[in-house]
Amino acid sequence: MTHEARGLEMTSALDDGDMLALVQSESRRLDRRIRRRDARELVAAAVGALLIAPGVFRGPLLSRIGAALMIGGLLLIAIRLTRARRIGGAGCDLSLSVVAATEAELRRVNAQVALLEGVLWWYVAPVLTGAVLMVAGRLGASRLTFAYAAIVVLLAWALVALNARAARRVLHPRRAELLALLAQFDDTHTKD
Repeated sequence: MTHEARGLEMTSALDDGDMLALVQSESRRLDRRIRRRDARELVAAAVGALLIAPGVFRGPLLSRIGAALMIGGLLLIAIRLTRARRIGGAGCDLSLSVVAATEAELRRVNAQVALLEGVLWWYVAPVLTGAVLMVAGRLGASRLTFAYAAIVVLLAWALVALNARAARRVLHPRRAELLALLAQFDDTHTKD
């Protein structure tokens, strides 16, 4: 029996109050995980921006453009993480019905899935492209620049793969549980 099937079997024996408590408990657990991730990312973005900021004003033009792109990318990371965390945040609201809390949690999980699966465009591309431009501005079209660019491409691939894996292992099962819970809730309440 799969984990999802066991979860469905367990929730079929729960009343509305227990279902709501289960949704809220899992929501709080996911929220802690998201907050820890976001805190790490925001601190890293702030430190990175402080270290890169002088490069916007000094050096060759291509390096300055790269530094500006990196800082813009770091700002974009902060904005995207903050916005995604706010979506559907009502899942732990005690005044919500089971369905409303589950739907809010589903919206939040879907936002996190979209965030992780789109990491190439809002996270990897701006920051790593800026890093390559900074090096190219300083070193020109050298072997070292091309080697650096190749390493950056491998790093980008690894970041995209890690985020996709996290979405598959953590968020997709959670989304499936929430969808199954909503479907079960609809089935039980339409029979009444």
